[in-house]
Amino acid sequence: MKMMTALALVLASAPAAYAAGSNLNESFIEQIGTSNTATVGQKNGNNNQATVQTGQFNSVLSAQNGAAAGATPNNSANVQIGNDNTAAISQKNGSNNQATSQTGRANAVVTSQVSKLPTGQNNSGSVQVGDFNTAMTTQTNSAPNPLATSVSYANDSLSAQYGTGNTVNAKQTGGQNNQSAVQAGDDNLATATQSDKAITPAVGPVVGGANTSFTGQYGDNNIVTTTQKTADVSGGFGPQDGYGNTSASLQYGTGNMATIKQNGSANTADGTFNASATLQIGDSNVVSVKQGGNTAGNFGATTAAQAANDTNGSYVSQTGSQNGANVNQANGGNTQATVQVGSLNTATVNQATQTFGTGGGNNNAATSQTGTANKATVNQAMAVPLALGNNNSFVTQIGGSNVVNSAQTTGQQASAGNNTQVALQVGTGNIATVGQATGANVSNTSVTAQYGSHNVAVVSQK
Repeated sequence: MKMMTALALVLASAPAAYAAGSNLNESFIEQIGTSNTATVGQKNGNNNQATVQTGQFNSVLSAQNGAAAGATPNNSANVQIGNDNTAAISQKNGSNNQATSQTGRANAVVTSQVSKLPTGQNNSGSVQVGDFNTAMTTQTNSAPNPLATSVSYANDSLSAQYGTGNTVNAKQTGGQNNQSAVQAGDDNLATATQSDKAITPAVGPVVGGANTSFTGQYGDNNIVTTTQKTADVSGGFGPQDGYGNTSASLQYGTGNMATIKQNGSANTADGTFNASATLQIGDSNVVSVKQGGNTAGNFGATTAAQAANDTNGSYVSQTGSQNGANVNQANGGNTQATVQVGSLNTATVNQATQTFGTGGGNNNAATSQTGTANKATVNQAMAVPLALGNNNSFVTQIGGSNVVNSAQTTGQQASAGNNTQVALQVGTGNIATVGQATGANVSNTSVTAQYGSHNVAVVSQK
């Protein structure tokens, strides 16, 4: 009780001392056991550090460089209970907060936080319970551009690991980055890299400018890699806003892998808001989602309409074993939903709209497969240099050994038409192939429904 009280008093007294104009460095260390090592180096004042170690062969190395002008103090708290735990923390320039709790054996945490934005903040928390867990967090808070040095953007990172052999690596640069990873099981690996150089606020008129990532892994040998990026652009095309990215991945089972890359950066036009959700339950599932590009045009009578034109949305849910889904979307307004239940299912969706357009061309694809050995491939491309146009595809397969291939494209004309394709197959051994291409003022529509087995349908429209 005395130990925890002292730890709380050290951290609680920091704001009062700082407000009074004090340049004090505060440090508290309590070690119980044998062969524990704690090394603390604090410079320039306004640094607060507390360490509690209980057990054997624990080691903490903490180096803090005092707060810069206008920044808040550096705060670090470390609690290690068990054997062979290691924590190394380095915080610079103030406005950095770090907390680590390790219970178990042979856990390692490395946290390095640098604040280059006096009004910004880096926040990091790591909780590890079990054996052989590793968490490494690197956060750098900086202004999005030389003219926006008074913004109060923060980077937040949370890692919680319960099990053995888990690894979390998170690197966040800029501001408005939020990352959280929860891993329970064995041999899980989660890597999140987020970069935000956008001035757009977290709550904007259409969509925000923040990067948000959540990873939950419950099982064995799961791997998640998330890379999200956004940035504003100023130059020959004038100032353009970059929008944020949101990603959530849940994996239950063994041998699952999910890779998500999202880019909301602006280029010749405003960026896109990317949203991705992945849920996998089963064995040997693979999902790869890549969304990015700049929007064809930020327009609409209502805020909801503007958000729809600026947003890439993807939803993938796989239940079973050896399922694969690959989704690529660019330039905003693309929407994709894939649900697979069974085994050996494969779904590939590619949607793209061209840049330099003033329209909000939207590609929409929904694929649902129930059974085994199903395959669905949808390719939609739209060129809207001057006007609107939509590609729509709907595929549902129930049974086994079904195959659907659909390709839709529109021309470069100002009045490019709309392609619509619907395929429904129930049974085994069905094959449907649809190809559609439009010219000016032309809309292609194809509906294919097959009930039974050994059915073949081929449709080509130009």
